[in-house]
Amino acid sequence: MPKLIVDNDTQTQNMSDEFMITKEFKNSAEFSQYIEKVGVRTNSYIDAIVDYCTKRGIEIETIKKLLSPSLKDKIKVEAENLNLIKGSAGGKLPI
Repeated sequence: MPKLIVDNDTQTQNMSDEFMITKEFKNSAEFSQYIEKVGVRTNSYIDAIVDYCTKRGIEIETIKKLLSPSLKDKIKVEAENLNLIKGSAGGKLPI
């Protein structure tokens, strides 16, 4: 007679990345504050997000909804300074 195998690990694989983050933080504001705190300490908000996602095996694209508008602006400025995206139409001259 074959044995029935119950695999409880499949539930964790089927959980969405957003659900895993909200289990750790109460709301999106708390998550944004955590990323800002780490970003200030490491001088890079982008690195803070990438580090958080890689350590937890989360897709980076899924956290977009959880970031506050102010944090999104800080990330945009950082990306412009690193020439990862085009800046404002005026541009900056080197000093």
